[in-house]
Amino acid sequence: MRKFSTRSLFTLAVIATAIFAVVSPTRSQPDPSKKASVVKMFEDIAIAPNFTPKAIELRGISGGGVETQKTSGRKVTETGECIGFIDAAPDHKITLTKAFPYLKLQVKSSGDTVLLLRGPGGVWCSDDVSDRNPEISGDWQQGTYEVWVGSYEKNASFPYLLQVTENP
Repeated sequence: MRKFSTRSLFTLAVIATAIFAVVSPTRSQPDPSKKASVVKMFEDIAIAPNFTPKAIELRGISGGGVETQKTSGRKVTETGECIGFIDAAPDHKITLTKAFPYLKLQVKSSGDTVLLLRGPGGVWCSDDVSDRNPEISGDWQQGTYEVWVGSYEKNASFPYLLQVTENP
């Protein structure tokens, strides 16, 4: 269970706003053939090679108050520096039911985000690979990976999409 934090309050506000927008009356009558969409956040997934759709997008809010280095146990990894701030608990768990010859995790956000992965074979960090957003790619072992999407500054929070794809 996550500890209640500023980020949690922000997340609840975003969800409440989305729910209110879906259920609040409007001037025009909604089309009964259309279903209301719900945005899922902080999801965990299990995938195997050749998954569909070709790009999976996980959503969340970045940031936290824990230094990334404390969780990673390192200042630098093969994929980048362990900088920024994350939550104590991982934002996502990605279980690979088989090994992947190539997999890419890429964060897309309007804010300055960082990425920390911990799983079979080690710990990996990333920052500013694509603009101010991180990504980690390569061959991946079978197993469960804990994923944190943090922010460069302490307690800064930004909505993000974490894109998982097999395409370089």
